Amino acid sequence: MSYIEKIIELLEEEYKVFERILKLSNEATKYIVENNLSGLIEISNQEKKEAETINKLERERQQILEALAKEKNVSVTNLNELVYVATPDEWQKINDLKTKLGKIIFELKKANDLNTSLVSNALEYIDFMTNVISSYFSDHTTYQKDGQAGQQKKNLFDIKL
Repeated sequence: MSYIEKIIELLEEEYKVFERILKLSNEATKYIVENNLSGLIEISNQEKKEAETINKLERERQQILEALAKEKNVSVTNLNELVYVATPDEWQKINDLKTKLGKIIFELKKANDLNTSLVSNALEYIDFMTNVISSYFSDHTTYQKDGQAGQQKKNLFDIKL
């Protein structure tokens, strides 16, 4: 198997891993909405394993690019530079895979942005409710005309008409 064929194989495998990560990210959205923390932790652990797989594939791809550059005595540091050493068919496959990877990474970014927004909103709500509840139970002692301490009536919401 040639170096170019190995790179194509690695790119195809990376695409499959990104598909799995996108699926996990969409499941995470569901768990965030359902407030299912245990499910979210499980998804997060699976995503971490998939990210490690991506890193491993990237290292392999970089090693193959270095070996190819050494063998062909050319500078090949990224996929775009393969145009000089690949056949037209191989280049077309690489280009198609780059496009597919770009699209799935864009979808993954959108899913992650949505999850980030959902978690942020949940944290803001928790912070708001904590402030409301803590202010309700805080000591609002006032002093009366005779100098004696008195308690104000506590309302959960301060409504003024």
